[in-house]
Amino acid sequence: MAPVPVAPLDPAHPDPDVLRRAARLLVVGEVVAGPSDTVYGLLALPRSERARASLRRLKGRDGPWIVLVRGWEEARGWTRDVPAAVWERLHAVWPGPVTAILPAPEAMPGCRDGSMALRMPDSVFLSRLLDAVGEPLFSTSANPPGAPAPLDASSVVNAFVRGVALVLDAGPAVSGPASTIVDLTRNPPRIVREGRGDARPLLDPVPPGS
Repeated sequence: MAPVPVAPLDPAHPDPDVLRRAARLLVVGEVVAGPSDTVYGLLALPRSERARASLRRLKGRDGPWIVLVRGWEEARGWTRDVPAAVWERLHAVWPGPVTAILPAPEAMPGCRDGSMALRMPDSVFLSRLLDAVGEPLFSTSANPPGAPAPLDASSVVNAFVRGVALVLDAGPAVSGPASTIVDLTRNPPRIVREGRGDARPLLDPVPPGS
């Protein structure tokens, strides 16, 4: 069995050729692994059934996956009926390692029970990769079920000997653990997972009609 391809990556100054290689794989439904603004993650295209099937196989479950967005317009386009007060609060934590569960159209890839998890990452590499792909990406930590979240590329290669088309090696993860997740479909909002990222700006109750 051929080893998983690995490409070196400077996350602050990513090589355009490496970005294009990763983007080409993603748009045809492959799964790519690389650093995020927290731990190493698996990346895949939400609209690709092939990519969704690969994530299910690699992670041993059917989502939900975090959706990485490039900016505010894209975040609004993937959600629905989010109060203006919530968007104002999100400006205090995005870009950054806080994931927000927000209402979303049922037809949107990644939506479950009328909601989805979104994050606007604080990562030069991810921002440029999202631009190269031209649309949001699914993201989930690059570990098999029950294993700790990986902090380096070699852990990803050892965990997934098949099913990942490319691993981008940026050295040890700058920061862990995984992102804090806050459920903003509830009022008051609730922290679902404690992690990296200060969610306090999101936690006060949202006034009715705001």
